Amino acid sequence: MSQTKTPLDASVAPVSRTTALRRAMRYEWRHLAALRSTWILLGAVAALSLLSGSLSFIGLKPGTAPSSWTMVTAFNMDAISMQLPLSAFLLLPLATGPLTTEFSRGTARTTWLTLASRRTAFTAKLLVGGALGAVSAVSGMLLVVLSATLSLALSGKAQPAWTQTLPGALGYTIFLTCWPVIAASVATLVRGRVAAVLLLVLWPLLGERIAGILLSLLPGTATLAGWLPISAGRAAMAANIDTLPETDRALVQTLVGSELSTGAGTAVLIAFTAVIAALGAWSYIKRDAR
Repeated sequence: MSQTKTPLDASVAPVSRTTALRRAMRYEWRHLAALRSTWILLGAVAALSLLSGSLSFIGLKPGTAPSSWTMVTAFNMDAISMQLPLSAFLLLPLATGPLTTEFSRGTARTTWLTLASRRTAFTAKLLVGGALGAVSAVSGMLLVVLSATLSLALSGKAQPAWTQTLPGALGYTIFLTCWPVIAASVATLVRGRVAAVLLLVLWPLLGERIAGILLSLLPGTATLAGWLPISAGRAAMAANIDTLPETDRALVQTLVGSELSTGAGTAVLIAFTAVIAALGAWSYIKRDAR
């Protein structure tokens, strides 16, 4: 009696791209959630947000309220004077770790086999990283609002005009959403965690300033310094700069390093994020794992 043989792939149902991406994102999140460092760093962001909001009453006279710029600065953890939000520094290990660890430990091929597509794997890493940045930004700002509201009430100070802080809050959220995508893409291009972190720290602090000086030496290119990505990102977060006194505004404008409007700065940041993500995807898909 003969038996009909079933093809090996007959019982394997095709999986849609949406389902594959959803599974890949779940895989990436479980990987991050299983790491103790993830919760330590997110806890640090939360603690700093509470501290930032609770100190908003310092220096205020009874009955007065902090300015909208003061609260936006508290939201983004003094991103302008530090040249980058402190939360961005804290998220660097989470943004670069999954990719660089895969290559350094030789587990990239395992990920590709598990998820069946390099493109899906890389897209999932970027989406999970961006979502983590967005959630960190929104959650941190809510903690700032909560601690600031309570500390101002207990100290007899008035509440700020919270609605005026919304543009700055939006700029900060967009920046912190783009930042993990940029960091993961850079890590993919350089294939080294230390090199990626150094580049992502030194470029905002020194690289763009040096590039701006060099551009100023070339005829007709001085204004291009303000279009550099992190300077544009600072412009996106400095939405309430027009509420400052003239002398303070000039100093903050110098620290921002860009004369772009909030909208233009946001557009430049998003465009740069898209370009660097495309380059990172090319590197991740085309290059062999070490």
